Amino acid sequence: MRSLPKLDARLAAAAALVRRGVRCADIGCDHGYLIAWLAASGQIPGGYACDIHKKPLAKAAFTLSEYGVRDRVGLICCDGLMGLQAGEVEDIVIAGMGGETIWGVINAQPWTRDHKLRFILQPMTKADRLRRSLYQNGFALLRETAVVSGDFPYTVMQAAYTGAPPCEVDDAFALCGLLLDDHSPAARRYIAKAVRLVREQYEGLKKAAASHMRLERYEALMKRLEQGGR
Repeated sequence: MRSLPKLDARLAAAAALVRRGVRCADIGCDHGYLIAWLAASGQIPGGYACDIHKKPLAKAAFTLSEYGVRDRVGLICCDGLMGLQAGEVEDIVIAGMGGETIWGVINAQPWTRDHKLRFILQPMTKADRLRRSLYQNGFALLRETAVVSGDFPYTVMQAAYTGAPPCEVDDAFALCGLLLDDHSPAARRYIAKAVRLVREQYEGLKKAAASHMRLERYEALMKRLEQGGR
């Protein structure tokens, strides 16, 4: 049996959220390890590796050939989802980018507003802005998991378009999402990181003599994050 590409914790968590038997696109595929793993393991029948630069696509082509799935995964040099058409894939992975960039990729194509699609998202930064943007535009988180990679906690989300009216999520959910109800060690580390960030902001506001009302808001947010639950 042919060996599979080795995935780090972030990509392994993303792979676990891809539905079995669907066609998948990996946006910003880099070396192509994720899409190669999905195809070589039999989790998906095929899909697309997409990147805005030709050099990563060349590396992805080598990876796909190495693991015997080059004939099942197309290579597309494009910006975000620009090289894909509606109906070509059912699951879309966007990993390793900032939260605002990820939302920009989704928002740029009107066909992403499709209830059948699933988006597997792994923001490196600004996950709070990504969560807010999703809910402000009719999307929702279906699943979310935390992982630790390189001693840093990250989140991996599965989202879908629901068509729900625009919704403003509260600060705690924006910062930690569904992880608020997750008591795994990785989720606790992710939340602890959020608490440290809020505490740093709180201390800065205290030094700047911010209003009592504003300080109370930060105190309540820290307490809620530490307690968990939405």
